[in-house]
Amino acid sequence: MIKDKRKKQRRALHYTAWIGTGASAQLRNCTMSDISDTGAKLDVKNAEDVPEEFQLHLSGRGGIYRKCRTVWRTGEQVGVLFEKALEQPPRPKIARPASA
Repeated sequence: MIKDKRKKQRRALHYTAWIGTGASAQLRNCTMSDISDTGAKLDVKNAEDVPEEFQLHLSGRGGIYRKCRTVWRTGEQVGVLFEKALEQPPRPKIARPASA
């Protein structure tokens, strides 16, 4: 059995996402076939059409995305590295009643 030498554990999934290259460019769909904290593997129609840097949109409206850099390509797959960690929104503060 081949030992997996990855630093971060990958999770297999089948999730529709979109590749965006700029504000005016049309989003192209792809499928995430696995993901980790640091990157993902995408199934695409043609790996050569995927730019070196792009935004991976995780919702159809484009509001949630990750900045990506392509690190490898095969015929219909690309491996991407997430450029920076997804920022977590601040947690809302819960008002607690004053003790009597």
